[in-house]
Amino acid sequence: MTESASNPAESVEARAAVPYADVRNPFSVDQSGAFAEYLLHDPEAMPDLAFGSRVLVEDDRHGEKVWLDGTVVRVRSTSPFHPDRETLLYMEDQADDPHRLLTGLHGPHSVQPMLVRVRLNQELTRGPDSKANTFARSAVQRPPSGSSRLFFPNLLPSTEADAPVLSQLLAIREQGIPFGAVGFGSRPYEQNGELLIYRWDIARLDNKHMFIVGESGSGKTVLLKHLALEIRQIKNPRYRVIMTDVQGDLTQLFLNNNPSDKHPAFVPLLTPQPWQRHLKDDQVLSPPDAIKNVGPFNLVLPVSRDRSDSVQFLKRLARNRGVAVHEIGMRLQDLGRPSDVEYLFRITSEQAAMLLDEEAGDLERRNTPVTIDRLEMRIRQHVQKAQKAKSSSFTSRGGTNYYTSTAWAALRALSNLKNYFDHHQPSMDLDRNPLDAFDFDGTTIVYLEHLAYEERLMWQMQLVRWLYRRKRDLKEVFVFFDEAHQIVPERPPVVGSRGTFDRLRRTFELLAREGRKFDIHLILSTQSPRDLHKIVPEQCPTRIVMKLDPGNRSYAHLDKESAMIAARFGHGQFWVKSPFNGTPDWVRIHGWAPPLPHQAMTPYWEAVKGRARTER
Repeated sequence: MTESASNPAESVEARAAVPYADVRNPFSVDQSGAFAEYLLHDPEAMPDLAFGSRVLVEDDRHGEKVWLDGTVVRVRSTSPFHPDRETLLYMEDQADDPHRLLTGLHGPHSVQPMLVRVRLNQELTRGPDSKANTFARSAVQRPPSGSSRLFFPNLLPSTEADAPVLSQLLAIREQGIPFGAVGFGSRPYEQNGELLIYRWDIARLDNKHMFIVGESGSGKTVLLKHLALEIRQIKNPRYRVIMTDVQGDLTQLFLNNNPSDKHPAFVPLLTPQPWQRHLKDDQVLSPPDAIKNVGPFNLVLPVSRDRSDSVQFLKRLARNRGVAVHEIGMRLQDLGRPSDVEYLFRITSEQAAMLLDEEAGDLERRNTPVTIDRLEMRIRQHVQKAQKAKSSSFTSRGGTNYYTSTAWAALRALSNLKNYFDHHQPSMDLDRNPLDAFDFDGTTIVYLEHLAYEERLMWQMQLVRWLYRRKRDLKEVFVFFDEAHQIVPERPPVVGSRGTFDRLRRTFELLAREGRKFDIHLILSTQSPRDLHKIVPEQCPTRIVMKLDPGNRSYAHLDKESAMIAARFGHGQFWVKSPFNGTPDWVRIHGWAPPLPHQAMTPYWEAVKGRARTER
């Protein structure tokens, strides 16, 4: 905001827009909503006015001052020489001088007037205690009068101003996690060196699930790092973070935290935005303090048959920096049933999945761990008995009759499962679920970049299952799922796996519905919202939309006008809507760069490999 626009002592008239209506274009309130239009003679009087801005209309109702909270839904220039309205005089209050309005309408002509269309959201009137800065809110039931004026409100509360301020219109919470600074234009609003910070009141939210949409390069990863930092530095011993790292860039968080490291940091820090100089001292952390607050760190490395040098480099560097490292493999006995990973069978026989489930169920009834070797031995015994009896069928231990061709298909399925399960002996020897490594007081990063798509999908699916099974035992956990469309897809990505993904979807929905009651909170992000199942946004009341192609707007639940703005967002800019946090309408936020390591992946991995070789 400019100094003139932010001075509460200045008269409203000097920085206001006047009603722009006539008989053919009246202000209206109906089933479509409440709308009004105002003419701004000098756009410089409101430099922060933009599409989506929240504005204030001052009106008079029988001697009582009323304010109408509005959202700008259209801004266009208009000619002062050819106005498209026939007359405005009849709307002017009799007590006003009509010549003053004509003078303002037809001159001066040094600037081009702007026509501002406003959707009126609510009426506000001063409460019984005129000294208290409180307002009674009600629905808009009649349009504003011809004597009303539209102006841009002050950002922050002031003892000199009697009108509502922007922080009140947006219901900005005074406490909570800072997302960024409010500003509907190309930069945040600023008043007297202060910014209006949007805060997510995490302590008082009943539902903390969050849904983030944005294209590659829009700033999703930076936002996830910022959220992890803010959650962890609340210093609530119950708040923990689990982050799935499908690109490898989240591992940058702990690679600069070695206090004895004499080398300069090999992962550069994020570059602050110029406006961040207005942040207060308590909102700015030094890089060492920021990294310390995110930690302590726990790195979970899934073991794959396809060995990756990147895993070895990360493991070495992480341990040199005091990070807890857990290499774990997946065990078949920890699944709900073998058919839960039916898409890994790579066969077309549905009967084979039923046979494996029956045999696994019989092993469980006998209190025997379900392993690939045990299932394989049982299936071969069935085949041998059928061959000895010269029969083309056999009866499973569950009492179902199968053809021997089904048994051979089941053996092929088990052979394929050996690529994913029961091949890491240290995990097989554990007397607990290897996924219990996620039960950590701090920030856990599960590194998935080295895995193939099917394997990555399997690990995230099993994490969802583990969270649901342990929901009564875990402390308050925030779970970050990047590329969420891979674990809760709109349609099965693998042919013949409909049942598998239907079960996963039900498990996710149960976790989303019931998990929040047990302090498990989901933060899901994606760059492909059209590939994501609709239950994800349905279960996440807090929604964030970063730079996005307008063709994806319906999948992000964004209206057409806001989608056009989102298509032009810069890095770190986003819309946020959080009804439980007091903002049921979209609010534009400029996110700031936290003092955390962040680098493009190609130079990052080159630096990781070089550093790992020097730290052997």
